Amino acid sequence: MPVQAMQAIDSPHVFYRRVIFEVSTSECRVAMEDEHHFFVLNIGHDGQRITSVSSDARRTPWSICPQAERKLQEFVGQPLRQRIAVNLADIDGKQQCTHQYDLLMVALSQALRPGRREYVAKVVGAMHEHRHAELFLDGEKLLDWRLRGTRIESQDAFDQRDLRTLMPWAEACLDDQTLEALYVQRRAVMVAASKGFNLDMIANAGVAMKARAGACFVFQPERADSALRIIGSTRGDVNHADDLLTEWGKAR
Repeated sequence: MPVQAMQAIDSPHVFYRRVIFEVSTSECRVAMEDEHHFFVLNIGHDGQRITSVSSDARRTPWSICPQAERKLQEFVGQPLRQRIAVNLADIDGKQQCTHQYDLLMVALSQALRPGRREYVAKVVGAMHEHRHAELFLDGEKLLDWRLRGTRIESQDAFDQRDLRTLMPWAEACLDDQTLEALYVQRRAVMVAASKGFNLDMIANAGVAMKARAGACFVFQPERADSALRIIGSTRGDVNHADDLLTEWGKAR
């Protein structure tokens, strides 16, 4: 569908997520921030495998999110790879912090490429049926989608694909960079849907178990009730990507 024919998006509800990878010959440092989350990961590697993982959970929606660091240790020993994996047979992503798990999955590939790279995701009309989602890498636009629910309308290979079901196709058909871009953008679009929702109204993760049961480390039945909402942890002052990860400088 031509971009001109897509429904115009005019909404004050804009969601940003910024992710920075800083890679040396022995370390991959990853920082990610959006309205709800702020994580910094330090990943040691020997050029072939991950040798260490540490996490600094600077801002999280639930009190026990930082405890998920212990699950991240399952990545130690994982081989680095040229092409990201959509899943790892020996690591259950649903037992992990979703956001840190995603960052580590991308870092398995990023760690082979020394340098600094920066993703910025922008979703306009973030929690509405019709949305406009863009993804930039070092200032270059990689993805430009209109979404109707979870169905993509675009001028690229993603046209008419559904975000809920496209990963098997993507793994089989996309080139390395586009697959990585999809992995980053898919999570940003999903998180953007919570913009405008007052999470402070939820006392603990157990209250939301009907919709989220088993989705991640926090939403496991044995610990959800103890995951207290951190009141005020959602930022309401993010108007541009430059408002995120400010100590890393301006977004490219």
